[in-house]
Formats: sequence, C-alpha cells, structure tokens
Amino acid sequence: MRRIYHRFPQSIDLDFELVRPFQDVLACIARMHDTHTTVRGVDGLVKERILFQVADGRTQFLDLDALKPFSEKVSETADFRVDLQRTLLTPEKRLPVSENVFFLRIVDRGPVTECYVAKDGRLGDLDAMDLRRLLKGACE
Repeated sequence: MRRIYHRFPQSIDLDFELVRPFQDVLACIARMHDTHTTVRGVDGLVKERILFQVADGRTQFLDLDALKPFSEKVSETADFRVDLQRTLLTPEKRLPVSENVFFLRIVDRGPVTECYVAKDGRLGDLDAMDLRRLLKGACE
C-alpha cells in the first residue's frame, strides 16, 4: 500500500538515491526508529534521538510502532515525518538543545530507492544533508 501525505512539500531540499531495494530501506528505517546515541558536545554529553512516523490516510502521520509488521504494510512509495531531537544531559536535568523535523519520501525504483527530503521550518541546526548522511550510513 502506498502511504503518501497529501501536504508533502513541493519544494524539495535534497533528492538522492540509496543503492538498496525499497524493502531493505524500509527495514533500515524500522531499525533506526526510536534509537539514540550519545555524543560529547562542547557543553557536555548530548543525546541524539531519531523518531520516524509514516503517512496514514493521506492526512496524518502514524508512529511506526503502530504498524507491525511495518514492511508488509508499505509498498511503492512512503512518506515519513522524521524528528531528530538533541538533548543536553547534565547531572541536574536534561535540556533540549534542538529539534529538527524533516519530511522524507522514498520511492521504489527497482534495485535503488529514490529519496526526497524537505525540512519542516527553519528551526534546528541540521539540514537535509545531515539526514542523508544518517540514512546512507545506516542503510549502506
């Protein structure tokens, strides 16, 4: 089933190909969903978390955990809302550093998967190239 969002941005920040079949990219996205890493930043430890939501009913997004098994319920084209959150970890509390939201469309092109990325808004310190780097690193 195609899962597309009717308000996907017409202005794309970046398009690229992943040299992986569509189902492999879906499996990669499912593995990346709701994971985090901790890196050392200038002010201390920073937790970087990634959340994926998939289009549902053309008008909204649904958490990937609600679609089990995920890869069996998506085919041809899928739109995602990707939320990259960064939080500074201090001994006293956790402080949000930034939140970056992207729209991601993946399209089945046989042995490769075409990807389109558009950033939602101007907030956050990441751009479409950062999301591309994350996807390529995790999927290839």
